[in-house]
Formats: sequence, structure tokens, C-alpha cells
Amino acid sequence: MNRIRISRCFPALLILLAGCSQSPPARKEPPKPPEPATGQSAIFQTFQVARTWAPDAKLLKLESGMIPEAPSAAGRHGFWRATYVSESKRVRREFTWAAADSEGGIIKGVRAGADSGYLPNPRIIPMAIQEVKIDTPKALETAMAEVEKDKAMKKVLEDNKDLPIHFLLEWTAPDVKPSWRVIFGPSISQSRFSVFIDAYTGRFVKKLR
Repeated sequence: MNRIRISRCFPALLILLAGCSQSPPARKEPPKPPEPATGQSAIFQTFQVARTWAPDAKLLKLESGMIPEAPSAAGRHGFWRATYVSESKRVRREFTWAAADSEGGIIKGVRAGADSGYLPNPRIIPMAIQEVKIDTPKALETAMAEVEKDKAMKKVLEDNKDLPIHFLLEWTAPDVKPSWRVIFGPSISQSRFSVFIDAYTGRFVKKLR
């Protein structure tokens, strides 16, 4: 009789033990906030798409932008706009990278614009991405070291602690290599001053007020 009772209870006991041995469901991690990217990262990501558009694609210009979803910090921005050219096709195209969707039709990831005509300009030289050895955080570090040497520029930053910083990458003649223009202000036209850093060597080039 006891054997019959045990055999009847045994399956229920196994189910109970199995339920006890199961670990509680893992807690879902909250989604990570969008992260801004450095200039070199933006170049790499946009170039992957640009070279499918034109195998001979070269970078003409890279500009930083700001979106509230991924605030800029230490040479990193949540939005970048890259202009590539195909010298064989005589066309240019803009590619944007964004850390998140934002106002103004900005969409997360890399997005391509429309083609437009391209006429070579001897003053603005298209560059291979290998020409950009220095990333934006390092360019900013070097620029800030130069600002520290300039009393007037240093005073501007002391009086404007929230002054935005932007980046523009171009290769303009007669420079022998492309340069990062570190722009202290909301835009080039509204900048308080700029510091140019060689994008290949990382050396200081010049200041512009």
C-alpha cells in the first residue's frame, strides 16, 4: 500500500522540485542611451556606404552637428555630415550619421543623400580616408593646449563655459595635408575663434579669429 502511495506522489514531487530549481527570470537591462561618435568613427561608417555608391569615393568634407538625444562631449558628436566625391563620375553625395532619430528628419545610422554635380576645385582637395590619422578627441586636446597659451582665447572660454565646439575636416591648398578645424562657437560664421590641427600628424597648424 505504501509503495502505491509513493509511486502516485513521486511525479508531483518531481514537478515541485523542478519548479524550485528554476532560476527567476533575468531582469531586462534598460536600453543604453545613444552614444556620440568621434570624427574617425563617422568617417569609417559613412565610407562603408559611400564606396558601394562609388568605388573611387573620396572624402571632400566632414562636419559635426548636435542633437539633444546624444549630447556632444570630448570630441564626440551625435551627428556628422560627410561629403564624398567620385572624380570618375564627376558627382558628389552627402552621407549623414546619427546616433539617434532626431528632429529635422534626422534618422539613426548612416543615410545617403542625392547626387549632385562635382567640378574639381584646386583649393579644396578630396582625400583618401587614410590621410586622417588623428581623431577628434586628440585634435581637441591639442587645440585646447594652444588656447591655454593665448590669453584672449582663454578669457573667451572662461567667460563662455557653455560655448559649443564643432569640427570641420577639409584639405585646402596650399596645405600639404588635411586639417581638423576646431570651431569654438555654434557655427563657422558665429565662431569666436578656430584652431587648425593637422589631421595626419596631429601638429598645431594655425589659429583663426
